[in-house]
Amino acid sequence: MWKKVENYALKFHNKPRRAAIHLKLSDAADAVMDHLSVEELHALGVLLRTEPHIWYHTVRGDLVAHSAPEYEEDLD
Repeated sequence: MWKKVENYALKFHNKPRRAAIHLKLSDAADAVMDHLSVEELHALGVLLRTEPHIWYHTVRGDLVAHSAPEYEEDLD
């Protein structure tokens, strides 16, 4: 199910060297995208900072920039 991303935090853990993004969703739920490379953290961080509407799929873990994902089939 698609939930709008309301807030986020980019985290880089030095030991062990790994990256994660912590998301706060529109229904007050939390989601974590972890085990990211530095390149993935950077690319997703740019997306989160620059796009006004970001949505997260709570089952698949997908992240999408879109005005309002009304139908999942249109975004697959």
